[in-house]
Amino acid sequence: GSILSTHTKFYGNESLRQNLRQMQARGRMAHGILLHGAAGLGKKTLAAQLIAGMLCQAEHAPCGNCRICRMLEKQQHPDVRWVEHSGKLGGFSVETVRSVCADLAIPPNEGDAKFYVFADCDAMDPRTQNLLLKAVEEPPDYVYFLFTAESPAVLLPTVRSRIVSEAVFPVTEAECREALGERGFSPEACEDAVGVFHGNIGRCLAYLEEDAMRETVTLTKTAINSIIKKDEYTMLQTAAALGKDRSRAMQFLLLLDRTIRDAMVRKHQPDAPCIGCDAEGASLLARQLSSSGAQNMHLAVNRAYAALAANVNLPLALSALCAACMDAGTASSLRSQKKGRKLL
Repeated sequence: GSILSTHTKFYGNESLRQNLRQMQARGRMAHGILLHGAAGLGKKTLAAQLIAGMLCQAEHAPCGNCRICRMLEKQQHPDVRWVEHSGKLGGFSVETVRSVCADLAIPPNEGDAKFYVFADCDAMDPRTQNLLLKAVEEPPDYVYFLFTAESPAVLLPTVRSRIVSEAVFPVTEAECREALGERGFSPEACEDAVGVFHGNIGRCLAYLEEDAMRETVTLTKTAINSIIKKDEYTMLQTAAALGKDRSRAMQFLLLLDRTIRDAMVRKHQPDAPCIGCDAEGASLLARQLSSSGAQNMHLAVNRAYAALAANVNLPLALSALCAACMDAGTASSLRSQKKGRKLL
């Protein structure tokens, strides 16, 4: 179904959904809600289903079949605005936020509520947030604001203090397999995807459906193997293969960092579950890396991520990362060799 389906089964996060249902049942729904968590966890789907549950008039809302639910699924409901993004970073322009503020005074067309959804608001700049602040603080009784973001820290403290923040979590791997199976994927394909993205249904779907995502995962595994083999040339080739796609490079860095984290955990607990995309690579890396080496690698990945977010030249940032990873790996090996000689 559509990512904004009003009736598709939503897996996991039962306590969060129960909390939202209770707020609605008691007539105490918060007028501002932030749903935060990693990309792919269904934050926008949950927002869409929350809206449908409040607007649908069926006994078991949302029904998914009535005129209101059909309008919502097509994003054609006059009282629901998925606020438009703008600019390279995907923020919200001053003009757009001003138009939202001007629209607040107009009562709903179809029912008793109006909704403004600021989805994926990770790049929402302080100026537009300040413009929105008074509206969020004192909205008309019929107005509700919904925000989705990866981290609550993207919103100013002044905005966060006036809304309810709710975390959205990954589902269990078993639930993820069930969700993927319901969409027609084979058990083998489901297992492959869950091995890479675990309980993140959205990311698993992207892995199964998008060539670019599968290529990014392959490049991450190649990079891990290059670090293990201390093959700087292949590591540089891997970074070059990302091209000029900044968002893809950021996904690569996140996957790389999670595998480095897995390596450190497995250094002390070999059978520990992984959160990254390469469990085998993490185990091999665990045998080579010292704690300080892994820490240096993690810091190098963070520096590269911050550089890309700040619009630094992509090949330059990734080249620096490659050098730092090789240095960290080499330093770990030298320390291991010295310890071995002392034992002899």
